[in-house]
Amino acid sequence: MKRQTGATMIEILITILVLAIGLLGLSATQVMSLKNGNNAHHRYLAALAAQEMAERMRANPDGLELGSYDGQTVDGSETGSNCSETLSCSAANLATLDLYDWGQVISDNLPGGQGTIARAGRRVTLTVTWNEQHTGANRGTAAGGTENSTFQMVVQL
Repeated sequence: MKRQTGATMIEILITILVLAIGLLGLSATQVMSLKNGNNAHHRYLAALAAQEMAERMRANPDGLELGSYDGQTVDGSETGSNCSETLSCSAANLATLDLYDWGQVISDNLPGGQGTIARAGRRVTLTVTWNEQHTGANRGTAAGGTENSTFQMVVQL
């Protein structure tokens, strides 16, 4: 009996070590799940913002023909038009208001968000870029940081 003194203590310590390693693995899985869920939410919001802008452009065909949307980039720093406060609103003013609203949606919902419009005839490419949490290599280190993500939608108007 005297040779087995402390055997139970060693068994308990090994059990605690195995349990701790398992819980660390579980917490790492939970962190990755939260990051991926957050990134998926950002992708959804980017797609929603691009679809909304396509519908705004479709609702303002005169502004589209004038080229009011062509080559525009928004990031939330744009100034709005007083189009909503007046009864008469030109197609160019409506386009300015659309771009302002789109910039606000992107900057409010996406970290470092930016939207770009490129048009070739009736084909319009809407690009939304933002920073998302890094989930690849080095994800648990200071080098993990963020990475640029892009959502691109091509529509025929």
